[in-house]
Formats: sequence, structure tokens, C-alpha cells
Amino acid sequence: MDRINHIKESRNEEGLSINQIAKNEGINWRTAKKYADSDILPKERKRTRSGMMYDDGWHEIIDGWLFEDSRETRKNRRTRKALFEQLKKLGFPGSYRTVCQYIQNTQKETAKAAAFEKLDHPAGEAQLDFGTYRVAYQNELRTIKLLVLAYPYSNRAFAVALPRENRECFLNGLERLFELSGGIPTEIRIDNLAAAVIKPKKGNDDTVFTDEFEQFRAYYRFNAVACNAYSGHEKGAVENKVGYIRYNFFDEIPMMASFEQLTEWLNNRLAEDSIRNHYQKHVTISELWDDETPTLLRLPTEPYPVFSYKEAKTNKYGELTIDGEALHIPKAGRNSHLLVRLTWNSFTCVNANGEIIHEGPRPYMNESVPVDWKQKFEDWKIKPRAIKHSRYTKLLPANIKLYLVEQNPATIRERLRQISSLLDRYTLEEMQERFEELVLANLGLTETQKQVDMTRYDQLSPKAVQQA
Repeated sequence: MDRINHIKESRNEEGLSINQIAKNEGINWRTAKKYADSDILPKERKRTRSGMMYDDGWHEIIDGWLFEDSRETRKNRRTRKALFEQLKKLGFPGSYRTVCQYIQNTQKETAKAAAFEKLDHPAGEAQLDFGTYRVAYQNELRTIKLLVLAYPYSNRAFAVALPRENRECFLNGLERLFELSGGIPTEIRIDNLAAAVIKPKKGNDDTVFTDEFEQFRAYYRFNAVACNAYSGHEKGAVENKVGYIRYNFFDEIPMMASFEQLTEWLNNRLAEDSIRNHYQKHVTISELWDDETPTLLRLPTEPYPVFSYKEAKTNKYGELTIDGEALHIPKAGRNSHLLVRLTWNSFTCVNANGEIIHEGPRPYMNESVPVDWKQKFEDWKIKPRAIKHSRYTKLLPANIKLYLVEQNPATIRERLRQISSLLDRYTLEEMQERFEELVLANLGLTETQKQVDMTRYDQLSPKAVQQA
């Protein structure tokens, strides 16, 4: 800049010609003319990104997923591997490293690692823990529990889907895990679960287990070891497996028709996963599991009956409180004393004469959490292309989904505003049932939106699906 300023001063203050300036500075005449007579203004630098991720638009899909995951709690966010696998399904030609490099350039992550003493795990010993997961249930979100049984020797695992962590669910789930394993572990290391532990181990005092768990353990003949308080690393194998299941099988929020269906689906996935090599032994997990199976205890001929009783009294309205919810018991009457038999998924009411007067599912069996579609539509307005690949799109009713997905970004934003405004008066289910009346009618739509081929939407009607 000092030299440029000197050229300008020579031209403006001293009145030198361009030829004289070029000769004095030893530069080309055009260069002298440029700096002497032209204004030198700062130029904005535009950073143009290029490469596979940008040229083909893959970065927009990943940005949409990362934005969507940023609204979730950390444990519900997808891993880089999960994002890469989803991209491959869409035809992504690049490598896993390319995806990782892109994410590293757009998102800073910090990780803390804790080193613990390495433990040896004999064949036949297992670790047990609950994990919390989300599923799609009846077009809504639902939080469920998975009881996971991991065998550290082979790294084989089994899981059972349950609605709660109470005593009945815990014992029933453990029993079903034995059936899935084809045998009983000789020893199970567990956390200090309220369903099994009354008093954690402290100092020289041993763990105090509940009577129900002790009776269950004696029937199946396994040894139970509870971890020290705040020492989850003592059962690190199952802790890792709980996370592995979440990040590999629940990244897209699976559909759940029932707990039994989800359990079957998940264990099929775990069986398929067992053909990979063990992370240390360089042998497949399934081969190690074949070696470990003979060390398991044999299952008894009859399963253990898992249930509990509690005495309860109806209120003045004939209602009984079960799992924190007041339920009307028609034949009980007011202020009646009842004996309630509880299993993991049902309850039975017995009156003073020993008669069964009411049976039904436990209230938590059909619990679900509605999706905040208003907020979700606001998120999609910011990144309209994200809707096509969002994990929540599958929860949309069929007509609404088709109406929103297969459009350009500008149209998607306009339609999101329309559906969002209708949500103030109608639910998505009502819009699905009255789709043509509410969505495609004269409700502020453009002429282009009115000219929709309804045959595409009619094919998604329940009647059409049944005929197909």
C-alpha cells in the first residue's frame, strides 16, 4: 500500500504523467495507470466450497440431519456411522472418511475418556442393564425401556422391550432373556436397580436384594452381583451394548406395533450383527457364542410365574389408582376393598368373595407422546430439504406426507405454513380424513396447488390399501 500511495501522490500532487510514473517505478504502463487513476477498494472474499459433498448437494442432507439432531438430547443423536449408512441408502458414492471429515469441519465435538482397569470375563457370565429408547407408536412418539443382557466373553447380546423398570417388568424381561439365550448365565452383574436391590453394597456390608428377586434367582440358580454405587464401569460391556443398540438400530426411530414385535425385530438384528468379528479376538461373535452356549445353565421345565399382589380401595367414585392413574372399576362400587394382581402388562381385580370383577391392561401399556408438529414444521421451514430424509417424516399421515415431501423448497415452505396454520383448528389425523376438504380446498392455496392429481393421494386411502 505504501508504493500505491506513492504512485497516487506522484500523479495527483506532483502532476507526473503515466509514462513518467511507469519509468520511475519500473512498472508496466497499464499497472501505473491502474494505481494512479483508479480507486482501489477492498473486495469481499467469497469462499467457494467445492468437492463431492458440495457439488452434488450431499452437504445439504447432512446439514439437515445435524440440525435436526441438535434439537435432541445427546443420547438420541445419530452417530457419524449412522449418518453415513443412511447416506449410502440414498446413493452416496463417497467414503465414510469423507463424511467424517465434513462433519469435523462443520461441528466441533469434545469427548472425555475415562480409563478403568481391564477385567477378564469368563464364558457364561453376563451383565444386565436397562436403556431408554424412543419408538414410533400409532403415529406418535413413545419412550420405552430395553432390558439388555450382554455376554462379555463373546460380546453377544439379547434385549427385551418393556414399558417400565418396575419389579414385574424386570423379572418378566429377565425370564424372556433367558429364553432368548437358550440358557441361564452362571453369574449376572447388575446395577443397583430398585426392582432388585433394597440396599446397595457399602463398606463391608453386602448388597441386600429384594425377597422377590432372591426367590427368582434361587429358582433359576444364577449368582447375582451388584455393582458398587456410582460404578457403572464395573459392567462396562452392557453399558457399551446399550449405546451400541441405540446408535445402530434406533437412529431412525423404529416403528413399534407391540412390545413382542419390537423384541423379535431387535433380536433378529442382533443375530445378524453377530456375524461380525469380535473387537479383540478376531473371531466372529457367533462363533464365540457357540463356544459359550454350553457353559450356560439349563432352563427349567416350567417358567417362573411373575406377578405381585397389592391391596387397594376404591374411592367414592368407584375408581382405583393403578400406576398413578385413576381407573373406574364398574362392578366394584364405592369404598370397596379389592385385591389387585399385577403382571408386567395387565391387572386383575378380585373382590372380597374371590370373584374376578375386572381385568385390563396396565395404564402405561398405551402411553405415547404426541409429536410437537408445530415446532417440527418451524424447523423444516428453515431447512425444507431436510423433510425428505427426516426421521419424523414417517410419522406423518400418508396424504400429508406425500403433499409435503415431493416438492421444491419454496413449495414445501408454503405448504408447511398452510398445514401449520390448519393445526390451530385441526389435528393431522383430521386433515388426513378430510384431506381434500381441508387441505386442497380454497384455503389460501395457489392455482398450482389446487391442480393436484388426487389419484396419487387416493391410492394411499385405507380402502385402496386393503384392495391392493
